[in-house]
Amino acid sequence: MSPRPALPSPSLTRRNVLALIGLGAAGVTAPSLTGCASDKAAAPTVTGAPTGEARRGGTARLAFAGAGAAESLDPTVGTSPCELARHAVVFDTLFFFGDGEARPGLATAAEVDSAAKSCTLTLRQGVRWHDGTPFTAEDVVHTLRYRASPDRVSPSELSAYFDLAAAEASDDHTVVVPTVQAVGDPATMFAGAGLYVIKKGTSSFSAGTTVGTGPYRVTAFKAGRETRLERYDGYWDGKGYAEEVVLLSVDDAQARVNAVRDGQADYASDISFTTAKSGPPGSGLQIRDAGEQLRTTYGFVLNVTRDLPADPRVRQAIKLGIDREALVKAVFLGYGAPANDLFGAGAKYFLTDVPVPGRDVAEAKRLLAEAGATGKPFVVRTAEYETGLNSSAELFVEQLKGLGLDASLVKVSTTEGYDPAGMKACDAISFPLGPVSLALTYTRSAAFETLAFPDKELTKAVATALSTTSDSERAYAWTKAQRVMADRGNWVAWGRGDVLSLAKENLTGIENRDSPKYPWLGKVGFTA
Repeated sequence: MSPRPALPSPSLTRRNVLALIGLGAAGVTAPSLTGCASDKAAAPTVTGAPTGEARRGGTARLAFAGAGAAESLDPTVGTSPCELARHAVVFDTLFFFGDGEARPGLATAAEVDSAAKSCTLTLRQGVRWHDGTPFTAEDVVHTLRYRASPDRVSPSELSAYFDLAAAEASDDHTVVVPTVQAVGDPATMFAGAGLYVIKKGTSSFSAGTTVGTGPYRVTAFKAGRETRLERYDGYWDGKGYAEEVVLLSVDDAQARVNAVRDGQADYASDISFTTAKSGPPGSGLQIRDAGEQLRTTYGFVLNVTRDLPADPRVRQAIKLGIDREALVKAVFLGYGAPANDLFGAGAKYFLTDVPVPGRDVAEAKRLLAEAGATGKPFVVRTAEYETGLNSSAELFVEQLKGLGLDASLVKVSTTEGYDPAGMKACDAISFPLGPVSLALTYTRSAAFETLAFPDKELTKAVATALSTTSDSERAYAWTKAQRVMADRGNWVAWGRGDVLSLAKENLTGIENRDSPKYPWLGKVGFTA
């Protein structure tokens, strides 16, 4: 086999897989879609939020999937949508994603020197913490060193690229961070790291002491239930509209819908396709989609450490033989489209000219027979991290049987889904991924033996994409990497589904940054 990417990689933990797919470590519950496909037309959706100017005042109540009693105000831990939505309005990151690429936050620039030995962060001036003290470079240094500590629950993956512990402030608004390896686009690496900046000296977090630089500050917190946030009028990017934001932690998708229907919430994140197809459950409500660029890609990763997926003929046969249209119809119920075996749709540099593979069952059967795979066992593993993921796996298994494989399904809970030992024993693993940057998509997946695709050309292309400072060279390298994965890789990405929410018609200011499952709420409010 070809060598794996020569990159420092994160530790092999379930938390890191969930961080990649954008879900919380506590697991997510969702209803099964078995038998839900029908010919009934999908109810129409509204893309985005109203564009009218919001009025000042009022309380916006929004429901997200949470992590129960395990929830924390600590922005260095917790990856459930409710926690991430809270972190994003209480704290700021150095950079964040907008329209698929890195945008300036507390940092206005990140530049590497000509020898690629260090990165200089230029920080935004005029920013203040919620307690009125000025934000300085020492706060960033403290954050980087805090996240570099090996005793953290979740040490920052930036340590694979930067020597965070050696960061130094050269003045009040400049931080120099030594690099561990060449990094050509540091802003993207920082944007994807979920690095919320904490104040110098901070080591614990509670409702009475937590301060950030974000547009809202914490006034009350009950883990697994609700967080109350008060507008911070001194926010550097202009004060928000709602006087108060209440985040409700509600794991069950239908319960979130019920909260909006019954007037207990104004917004329910991440509702099911089945719910959307039934239409808004009351007057003054609307089903919203986040737009095609922010769809979630559904698929399977083939485990090439096992004999059948390691054979390129088997991989090609599966790509050619599955019925993507049937999967899309059964799972998305009209709220999605077939995919072209690539993850990372919506991110900068994503290839949009790779066609969806045409179905050729005869050729797929021929390839399996040639590989000696006909009649051989093929185990598919799935957990319901996304609505319909289990149903898609059930249909996938039936389609594989139709091609001649002795396919079977291992369906596990979300607490077991990405258990490394369990993944190792399976040939294919169900896998959802939103519009994550290509840097994260390719480097994090390569860190897991059961998800990685060892290939010399891929390894070289990814290394170049990460290290070059030339945008044109980076675009070319990402093109090569994606061509490899589309041609012979171990991804079977069959469809892209809308990310849906339920909201009151006059709720506005929902801004999709990192993920539409936990939008940025700094400007949330109500139109007149």
